[in-house]
Amino acid sequence: MKAVALGSQGNVQVTSCAVPRVQEPTDVVLQVSLAGICGSDLHIVDGRDKGCRPGTIMGHEIVGTVHAAGPAVQKFSVGDRVVAPFTVNCGVCFYCEQGLTGRCERSLGFGFVTEGGRGLQGGQAEFVRVPLADSTLMKLPAAFADGQTFEDQDALFLGDILSTAYGAAQAGRIKVGDVVAVVGLGPVGLLCVQTAKALGAAHVVAIDLDGVRRDKAVTLGAVACEPAQARAMCDELTQGRGADVALEAVGAAPALDLALRLVRPGATISIAGFHTQPVYPLPISEGYNLNLTITMGRCHARAHMEKLLPKLLLHQFRPREIITHVLPLSEAAHGYHVFRERADGAIKVLLAPQL
Repeated sequence: MKAVALGSQGNVQVTSCAVPRVQEPTDVVLQVSLAGICGSDLHIVDGRDKGCRPGTIMGHEIVGTVHAAGPAVQKFSVGDRVVAPFTVNCGVCFYCEQGLTGRCERSLGFGFVTEGGRGLQGGQAEFVRVPLADSTLMKLPAAFADGQTFEDQDALFLGDILSTAYGAAQAGRIKVGDVVAVVGLGPVGLLCVQTAKALGAAHVVAIDLDGVRRDKAVTLGAVACEPAQARAMCDELTQGRGADVALEAVGAAPALDLALRLVRPGATISIAGFHTQPVYPLPISEGYNLNLTITMGRCHARAHMEKLLPKLLLHQFRPREIITHVLPLSEAAHGYHVFRERADGAIKVLLAPQL
């Protein structure tokens, strides 16, 4: 099969490798219909998230159909269309029972295999093996509530970035009528705009240097500005108090610096972005004086998928609107390039093995 593998730093390569097989009774093998390129993939490829073995198949955003199933798999049959979260989970350990599926005692992430061999090959390939299938995968319906066909492009985001955005918005404790600042308008940030609105925000201030992404945020119901204007915009909407909630969707120190400058006393800052630097110089006295709550951490995607699917089927979210490119696996290097460089208006880039 064809697959997108980690090459030298900054590069991926399309390679041929064996189709994965069922190794454990609880495994399934999926035929991948659609896979996303994520900012977390760029962290790996560009060397910020270290420790991934060269040659690892990339990708953790996966929709596909069951190609083969182990003898212990009870919930899925060959031909079922499913979406996978970005990590597998057992469903029965202490953390899974708390809804912390991203911290399952048996958690492994797709698209990251260490030099010691721990991890899982990813889904930017024609096929992918999924361990712990019954507790990890979710079956997909054929149609929306109004009968429109529920396409793979609608479903893909459940397994990672829609769940990440929703989890961050929930952790931000958004209340009806709040003013919410979203710092960074990549795919997660644009979905943060949607989830903040869905949770009742009266105004979402969407902040990015990129005009194309600001324009997209406006179509999703936000007011948009560059970082230099963000505090003034938040003050205008709050009688000078500052934002009630900030969602940081970049994963970089300057974005978190800005979030800290935008909020009022008693606010919550919820970090959705994946920070790869080991240390951040938090101005703790300022945070103390503002009575801030700061929340962060890996999304528990599998726990959110069950809640988000019905909302998605009722058109409460419009994730497909952020897709700008759908490319064959053979053009993966180009896909990574345009996503990294924001070239050609790129926001969300997908790979379709059948193309």
